[in-house]
Amino acid sequence: MKEQARKLSQDARKARDSGDLIQSGNLYTAAAHEHAGTVTEHIFPETDRTRGAVSVLGSAALCYRIAGDDFRTQNRCDMGILLAEDYLEYIERQEFGPQSFGAFRRGAWPEFIGDLRTIAQRENADKAYDRAHEIYASAGDYEISTGEQEHMRLTSFFESVRRGLGHDISNDALELQPMGPTMTDWLEYKRERLPAYLDQLEAQGEWPLE
Repeated sequence: MKEQARKLSQDARKARDSGDLIQSGNLYTAAAHEHAGTVTEHIFPETDRTRGAVSVLGSAALCYRIAGDDFRTQNRCDMGILLAEDYLEYIERQEFGPQSFGAFRRGAWPEFIGDLRTIAQRENADKAYDRAHEIYASAGDYEISTGEQEHMRLTSFFESVRRGLGHDISNDALELQPMGPTMTDWLEYKRERLPAYLDQLEAQGEWPLE
């Protein structure tokens, strides 16, 4: 299933780059089902593939939004939010020591929810981002880390949005730093810019790879 999910995501990217956003959204959705279909139980701090399902559902939703299909935009965001909420509820029941990096990684899940609500243009995105900010700050506000699978997905999505708009992303951009600014810095940087970038992609009518 992992290889099939990867192939579907690659095909989705090709369709997206060619301008076939509906087909891209369909393929991203299929990839999400492949990811989600492998999850029988959560095993944190090991990573399961919920992160992949949530991430590609966000990409599917954005494709549909740019294509003007609001029903599927909202539907895919709902699917991703439900999966993220399920994982967050699970992880909130785990015990972590003081300054545990596991505790810090919990913040990725409300951050995913914030991104999905932003894609769907819902008013409660800030509530999710505020929760992520609170978790990052209370767990020590580590420097941004793109080495963790959850945060790698979050930063790469933002980067792909910028590249789709033709931004010249320098090596010192926050989303490309393996270590550097804190996670709360990153979160505020992104949440301030993402809504406008998504509006620009929608107006542009396409989401190319570069």
